[in-house]
Amino acid sequence: MPNASIDLLTPKRSLIDLSAPPDGSFDSAILGYSLSTLMEDVILVRYKDENEDGSALIRNGIHIPLNAETKAWRIGEVLLRGTKCEYVEVGDYVCFPNNLGVPIGNIDVEDQGKIKKGVFLNESRIFGIVKPNASQ
Repeated sequence: MPNASIDLLTPKRSLIDLSAPPDGSFDSAILGYSLSTLMEDVILVRYKDENEDGSALIRNGIHIPLNAETKAWRIGEVLLRGTKCEYVEVGDYVCFPNNLGVPIGNIDVEDQGKIKKGVFLNESRIFGIVKPNASQ
């Protein structure tokens, strides 16, 4: 397959399309409320592959500045799932591209508390469900 690129794949369309991140993030837009339910195939994922201050990705113990990895594969934990999600469950770890979705910061999620940093994604944008190795 010559010149294959993941960027050329067209996932199924959802009523809520989160394929192109907006400028900035969805930051405390629901101040005074807790997010409890998502619609369609939207999932809320908390990043699990960053250092404490969120400035770098951690890959096998190596810290890579986030600004150097714009198309990095990311790992996150599913905190909420939409009503039409078919594959992921709350608590699953998923692998997805860093350049898709709508970033969030400092929002309250029911039964989770304040989420410092994460992303809204369409379920069709994730590449798979992963499990941490026992040695991690």
